[in-house]
Amino acid sequence: MLERKQKIKTRIQQWKERKWLDYAIILLVAIILSIPLKNIQIRDTHDGFLHLLRLMGTVDTLKIGKFPPLINQNYCNGSGYAINLFYPPFVTYLPLLIKLFVSSYSVVLKIFAGICIALSGITMYQLVYQITKNRKIALLSALFYLIAPYKLANVYKRYAMGEFTAMVFIPIVFLGVYNLFEQDGKKHYYIAIGAIGLILSHTITTLYTALFCILYVLFHLKKLKEKEILKKCVVNVIFILLVSMLFWLPMLEASTKAEYTILNDRIIKTNGSFAMKNTLSFSQFWKDMETEKEEDGTTFQIGLPTILAILLTVFVLKKVKEEYKDFYLICVIFALISIFMASKFFPWLLMPNLLCKLQYPWRMVGFFNFFASFVCGVNVYIIAKQLLKKEVLQFFVMFVFFAWAIYTSIAIMSKFYETNQEKDKIYEANIMQDKKISHKRINRDYMPVKALWLQDTYIETRSDTTYILQGNAQIIEETKQDLTDTLKLQNIEENTILEFPYYYYPGYEIQLITEGKIEKITPVESENGFLSCVVDKKVEEVTIVVDFVGTVMTHISYGISAISLVAFIGYIIYEKRKERAC
Repeated sequence: MLERKQKIKTRIQQWKERKWLDYAIILLVAIILSIPLKNIQIRDTHDGFLHLLRLMGTVDTLKIGKFPPLINQNYCNGSGYAINLFYPPFVTYLPLLIKLFVSSYSVVLKIFAGICIALSGITMYQLVYQITKNRKIALLSALFYLIAPYKLANVYKRYAMGEFTAMVFIPIVFLGVYNLFEQDGKKHYYIAIGAIGLILSHTITTLYTALFCILYVLFHLKKLKEKEILKKCVVNVIFILLVSMLFWLPMLEASTKAEYTILNDRIIKTNGSFAMKNTLSFSQFWKDMETEKEEDGTTFQIGLPTILAILLTVFVLKKVKEEYKDFYLICVIFALISIFMASKFFPWLLMPNLLCKLQYPWRMVGFFNFFASFVCGVNVYIIAKQLLKKEVLQFFVMFVFFAWAIYTSIAIMSKFYETNQEKDKIYEANIMQDKKISHKRINRDYMPVKALWLQDTYIETRSDTTYILQGNAQIIEETKQDLTDTLKLQNIEENTILEFPYYYYPGYEIQLITEGKIEKITPVESENGFLSCVVDKKVEEVTIVVDFVGTVMTHISYGISAISLVAFIGYIIYEKRKERAC
């Protein structure tokens, strides 16, 4: 009888030690938090319509054989709009994999959001478990990370696709950084995995994650002098730059060729004055969900469960284990810095424009959620263990706490529901039917600045044909198909300037064909922000072919990224084998 009881007890203990149970709990909570996705309309969220257009536009561009699909041929009345040149491509390319199995674009985005919610919990769990070696703390921290109201508002109200995707990768970055500086450094490559994911998901989150990582390194500056650590840092930086090159190099190239709205601090309002206007009062961090009603519907609340758990810090600080106390204290400091930067007390007016790239300081609430989740997980675990000796009671308290937290989060999300479930379907159908939408029906962040200034005048009235801006020529025939325009001209005067019906982006090729001879002409930006060229000689009859082929630099960057990704995977396999051999 005693032997049987011992076997049962052993089996229960073995069952408890299996991490899959924790993953199952995380996935269950993620599913609960994702269920309301069916009740929202992506079109009505802040950024959802843009991501719908980017996804649909990418599919259309791939259908005409253009890769990489940086420029969509239909948007802005067929002027060619840069849907993937300035925005990180992960949040377009990854949903395309789901699109292979799902017909509705809005459903694809909802599924992608649900996957990101779940993955963020799993990556947070992995980070905390690697640091504390305690499954309960890891599970608690992961759940705190999952239920953060602002993080969920990024999905349900803002549909800030880049931001909530980046939340998956922040824990991975810090997992690598912690392993390199605080442990054996055998999993240092997680730095590169997380950073590549961030760069290809959301630029602003990447910038601020890098700043926090720099601060973290400053806390461990002495260790940076160690040859092995420095070498691994260099290896990670090299892989990060090479694998993510497909995004940053074409964008950098474009920024040197012309001025675009997204890169203009004055137009896009990436300055201290604008940032200061969008700071928060401390009351906005804790106001009850029923009384808090932001003008745009976004909630900036930390959530009462998180506030209570954070306040426990003063009671548990001395009880935190020495093995991870330094990281715990750093998270406390970083959480306070984040909330301070989001508040009205932070001196944004004195900050350089680089820091003001975040535009809205309330984005720092997301970083607070990340750092606070670790602290909250440790705090709740220590308090539960100290006050309740029986494991069953500890579990019951944690269950009640998180049931309350999940209820709170869902209640906050409930104000984002939409009763009309047909809006997305109608919107998608309209776009698919009339693909040449106006520039007023899409964000104009990626337009050339010259074109933006003329959006209400020249752009409104411009026809979808080639204009002669200077000199004389007769356009006998013009055939424009997607991103290719073919013209037949006669009697062209010397130094005639032609403006083609495309916004100016690097990657267009202009061929001048006379008597079977092909001559390439250098594309330039016109005074109106459109693609243009100068025919510098007198020609009686000529055919001009304009086509978007992408720049040599772009194709090289995609090739280097592909090769580097294979090399990086090989490097990880090598490092893992070396680890097992030790």
